[in-house]
Amino acid sequence: MHLPPLVQQNACRDRFFSAISLSRRVYGVQGEQGLARRESRRMRGRDVCLFWSDEATAARWAHSVASNPRIKDFSLTEMLASVLPGLAQHRRLVGLDWLGDEVIVELDPMDFAERLRIACLDAFVRSVEQIGAVFTIDGPYGPALLRSQTKPDGLVLPCWANPGEAYSRLEGPWREMLVIKTPLSDFIGERLAWLSRKGHLVGPDHQDGPGALEMQPADVKACFRRIAA
Repeated sequence: MHLPPLVQQNACRDRFFSAISLSRRVYGVQGEQGLARRESRRMRGRDVCLFWSDEATAARWAHSVASNPRIKDFSLTEMLASVLPGLAQHRRLVGLDWLGDEVIVELDPMDFAERLRIACLDAFVRSVEQIGAVFTIDGPYGPALLRSQTKPDGLVLPCWANPGEAYSRLEGPWREMLVIKTPLSDFIGERLAWLSRKGHLVGPDHQDGPGALEMQPADVKACFRRIAA
């Protein structure tokens, strides 16, 4: 069955963000003129920089979109901290999983950033629901907290669905601390309540650098309720 272009674009967009929220990587093609791009079909006078959720697909189309191409591998932190702000500064759009088709999903860089945060949050919640636990880092005086990027003088609790992510942070001032596995019921009923009383934020699947997701404890609790429903 032939799907209308808008339906195709929405499906492509959803697949893209679902994939990168799990792999935590985005792929571009660097050519002689910078990142591969095409003229926008949606906005006159604007260019669209092309990105892929899969390295093999980016490599397959590399020679079609750039001269002397090489694959560029971006972390989600890099996308949020530097790539997307740079594209916004140059008034360029973001193209998702281009396959040589006439139809291409084009997003404003800030729209891309917001959708990325939402996709990462959904992936975190679903992963935690599956394993039934959240991983944090604790020291002798309680959980490790970081300075908030969004709340002046605020603190944020970094937490992860993947214990490997937590263990990778055991360096520098945290090298003598421990990774703590907290059952989901305790995390919701006790840890989030404690954070609310203290006025602290939550950093689901926290990544270093600008653009890290920070949320109110009540909003995180509501996400688990929504997924469960």
